[in-house]
Amino acid sequence: MQPRKIEVKSAIIRVYTGLERLHLVLAEVALELVPEEIRAHPSVRKYAARLGKKPSRMLLDRSYHHWAMRYLPDSMKRGRPDIVHFTLLEALGAPLNHSGKLRVWVSTYDGYIIEVDSRTRLPRTYERFKGLVEKLYATGGSEGLLRMRKASLQALLAEIKPDTVYLLSEEGEKIDWDSLGMMMARNEKPTVLVGAFPYSSFRPETTRLAERIFSIYDRPLEAWVVVSRLLCTLERIQK
Repeated sequence: MQPRKIEVKSAIIRVYTGLERLHLVLAEVALELVPEEIRAHPSVRKYAARLGKKPSRMLLDRSYHHWAMRYLPDSMKRGRPDIVHFTLLEALGAPLNHSGKLRVWVSTYDGYIIEVDSRTRLPRTYERFKGLVEKLYATGGSEGLLRMRKASLQALLAEIKPDTVYLLSEEGEKIDWDSLGMMMARNEKPTVLVGAFPYSSFRPETTRLAERIFSIYDRPLEAWVVVSRLLCTLERIQK
């Protein structure tokens, strides 16, 4: 048994050393300002008045805007800033990020790209995180080590120039974590798209950007769980 174990380990080291940096793109993120069509709704105005903010300067949040959101298209897919908050904390705290082998991007539901510097230390509390993102929207530029701009996911991928674009979806081809990690680690600059929304599926224009679509579990998983497992797998393969 012992020789066999050593042989497998050495094979992994020999074959899977191509990874220079993984580009993690959180796609169709349920992050946006309160849209114009519901800013006059009583529940939105009441919450804005309580915070002393204009509705147009607040993030859409289902916890507070549930009744107003019933009138929005894709309503079940929107208004969950907590998902991207948890997922970013998970990714930025990972050893793969500390080693300089991870780059994180956020592609929002309303068509913005947020570039996340690997040195970013996000607020741990949810409300402070929301305040930070609201400042990004207000300034239209940068806030600390975060930079925001109006751009499509397609434009971002053209900028990254990845070796291969992977998309993780329960509708994809079944694969186990190790096989996926080994496949990705063969590339110098792979890019993986992970959805950061609560329900529904990716838009067709998003799935068309992916070269490989995989499912790593037979049920939907939270975005932060997917990211955590993926990064742990790549870290183990890299050792």
